[in-house]
Amino acid sequence: MIGNFGGARLTDFLIMVGADSAARFVEVECADDYYESIDIESAMHPQSLLCYEMSGQPLQRGHGAPLRLQMPTKLGYKQAKYLTSLRVTNVLSGRNGYWEDQGYSWHGGL
Repeated sequence: MIGNFGGARLTDFLIMVGADSAARFVEVECADDYYESIDIESAMHPQSLLCYEMSGQPLQRGHGAPLRLQMPTKLGYKQAKYLTSLRVTNVLSGRNGYWEDQGYSWHGGL
């Protein structure tokens, strides 16, 4: 099955909350201790979503409920699930991403 995710565009969310438009990065933390960071250009891509539904139904736990980051322009390890916090910053916290800190590419793009 190909997931049909629905939610809010990340760019719309960042604008709505008044995020610093000059920021360079977005960092997310997750309920399962996963963490990820992305460049602001990827965050502002029109296909980058904060997802809360899949196939027209509320997102189930196995797919990342209550909220997941979905970016079709990035590889799977960039698609953080179970989001608990989001931080917009100019300086990364030192934790680039769960898999990136183990040697994977930080960009993770297709």
